[in-house]
Amino acid sequence: MKFLMANWYIFSIPFLYGMMLLIEFISQYSRVAGYFLDRNAIAYSLQNTTFTLTRFFSVLLMPLIGLMVDSNYTPGIFIACVLISYFFVSILGIMVFINRMHICAFYIRFIRSYINGGGIIKSFINTIRNKHEELGCDIQEVKSYKIDFKYFYISSFVYSIHAIGVFMTFYLALISPTNKIMITQMSGVINAFATLLLTFKIDPALSVAIERRYNFISAFMSIFYARIFVFLFIAPFIFIMLYITTA
Repeated sequence: MKFLMANWYIFSIPFLYGMMLLIEFISQYSRVAGYFLDRNAIAYSLQNTTFTLTRFFSVLLMPLIGLMVDSNYTPGIFIACVLISYFFVSILGIMVFINRMHICAFYIRFIRSYINGGGIIKSFINTIRNKHEELGCDIQEVKSYKIDFKYFYISSFVYSIHAIGVFMTFYLALISPTNKIMITQMSGVINAFATLLLTFKIDPALSVAIERRYNFISAFMSIFYARIFVFLFIAPFIFIMLYITTA
């Protein structure tokens, strides 16, 4: 218990960050289910509804990262905590990828129940209860696709900004305490910039692919691969280089 209390950041920050991204990963497959059911509007709405659950974890996460900065933890400890968070998210992302067929099937059953007037809670219970029912549609396309490198490269750039934005600003605040208030405020600016790129580039591209019924699964999975690639390689590499440069 003493070890847990003394090293709370090693467990709490990666856990909160991981749960936040896990919900986001899972919520994205709602659009895949909507694609197979041709219920794109309700699927997108369901994705946004599920995504709001991440706010609970982000509200808890930000003060804890700020507490690390205010407590003057060493840069090495901060970087270690960030790297653990990234690798934990990578593992969760890989687990979601492995179980993508089951997640798609869950959302398909949920959307059907919801359309039939089940309501969110009732539809969730019905989906769990009827998890062995036939889907009535072929989702094998989720297993067979080609990587679209255009989507992969763009997504890698956008999600790299998302992944490093908050942690990098707090790290810079840690090593430059005289300007930490101004620096930490920059995290919102960086995330806003990444969100704009996401909103004006990636989301519309996926929506067009859905409406055209062409290349959507390849585009979606390319973006999903990019997210895992960012957390597994790009973001850790950037932070390691940042630490080497500033140490």
